[in-house]
Amino acid sequence: MLTPQQVLAALHAREANIASLKGLFQADVEGSFSPFSHSIQGTLLYQRPQSIRIKGFTRFGGTLFDFLLNGRPYSLHTADRLYPIVGRVPDFRPLGNLGLPVQLSLRAVDVLLGRLRWTAEEFREVRVANTAYRYTVALSHGNESNVSVLQYVWVDHASALIQGIEYYSTKGKKLVTLTASDYRNVGPSGQPDSVVLPFSIEVKEYVTSGSVRLKFSEIVPNVPVSAKEFEFR
Repeated sequence: MLTPQQVLAALHAREANIASLKGLFQADVEGSFSPFSHSIQGTLLYQRPQSIRIKGFTRFGGTLFDFLLNGRPYSLHTADRLYPIVGRVPDFRPLGNLGLPVQLSLRAVDVLLGRLRWTAEEFREVRVANTAYRYTVALSHGNESNVSVLQYVWVDHASALIQGIEYYSTKGKKLVTLTASDYRNVGPSGQPDSVVLPFSIEVKEYVTSGSVRLKFSEIVPNVPVSAKEFEFR
């Protein structure tokens, strides 16, 4: 049976092996919270440690939105606004009804990159279910008695890859589910090193019944990325 330390080691190894990343995806968005059409094309750009850029495009190739995160500060340009919306993680309230799809997309990106901030001490129990282990992870703030969120983490027996994460309140209310699938070996052309990444990630939020699904057509890790690619022009 995989120990929590082995699960965390696999995640940390994936994150450590990705210095930068570029991806092309289709996003399927459901829920009344989104002002965008239900299916859009987009690009993802990442540079370690904490620079992320997500752009969405109209079917004619025009920029629909452009989200930029550098550490904690973020900014969002949309086609209908002259000036960007700015804020700092974890407060997405300045984004209004755009806040939830942005948060769900960032959760998906964290799973893609293996950026899941657990410690072995937060793993409470493990159960065997079909082809996966189910770990219970309790996230607390400061002390053992102040648990705020429970997570069920599904990990494949053989590969130690994350299959899904379920978030519950301490009263048992389902908050968010995340599924990761279609894992593939990817790497820069001509280089032997590769990393296994999920090409399909879906995040569902149950409070407002919204969801975002990212389906990647291309992911290329460890390609040269310039600082200018994380600047608005």
